[in-house]
Parts: sequence; C-alpha cells; structure tokens
Amino acid sequence: MNSRIILLITGLLLSSIFLTVGTASADPPRYLHVESITMTLEGPDATFYIEYELNMIARMYVLFLGTGSIEPAIYDIFNDFDNVEVQSVREDNAVVKVRNVSYHDPEQGGNMFFHDSHNLGTNVGTFKLVFPSGVERIFYDVSATPNTFFKA
Repeated sequence: MNSRIILLITGLLLSSIFLTVGTASADPPRYLHVESITMTLEGPDATFYIEYELNMIARMYVLFLGTGSIEPAIYDIFNDFDNVEVQSVREDNAVVKVRNVSYHDPEQGGNMFFHDSHNLGTNVGTFKLVFPSGVERIFYDVSATPNTFFKA
C-alpha cells in the first residue's frame, strides 16, 4: 500500500513537471493537439470552440487535478488576441470568448465589420469560420485566423 502511494505521488510530480515545461516554451505544448477550431463571429466579438486531444499523461493529470491544469495551454493558443476569456474547459474541448476582435468602420455604412488576421499559437487541422448569417467557410492546416469582412 505504501509503495502505491509513493508511485502515485511520483507520477503526479513527473506529470506536473512535464506539463509545466510544455507551456513554458514558445512552441505549442506537446501534450495538447488541436484538431479543430470553430470561430463564430458575433459583431465585434467572436466565440471559439476548440476541439483537442490530450496525450495519456495529460489525461491522467486532468483526471486527478481537473481541467484547470490545461487552461494555460488554451490561453497560449490565443496569445495574439486581446480580451480573451476562457469560458469552459473540458477533457477534449474548450470554449473561448474574445471581445473586440473585429471592428466596425462607420465610413462603410451599414453594419459591416472587419476582422484582421490573428496568429494562433498552434497549427490547426480544420478551422471553421461561421458568419452571423449562418454561412460557414472551412480552412485546412492554418496557423492564423483569416482576414475577412461581414455584415452583422
């Protein structure tokens, strides 16, 4: 029984070191692989739905310490954005709200908004952009949001 407790504590310590080292570097963490991101435009704001896969060690770490332990890696994906709020983090997905990511140009008239490209902190296999009208555009193997304009 004593050896099991020591093994568990050692495993948790090694996992925490592994996860900390991953977020301290400029590269995306090795324990979190982003599979897809859906960006829903809402006037000047946007909501991002991120689907990812954790490696086995990270999944065990989340099992013992909760999803808050991977929240810094989610923030790292959005390091090029301002006003980022992680709304929820789960074992395989997260929801992030970014405020004032698009801007309105009054000279254009109407409700036209412009979104300038922002770098993502990782490569994304599938990136879906959802406009307020419901129209969707899909991009593959991207590392930044696309430049776009839309009517809200």
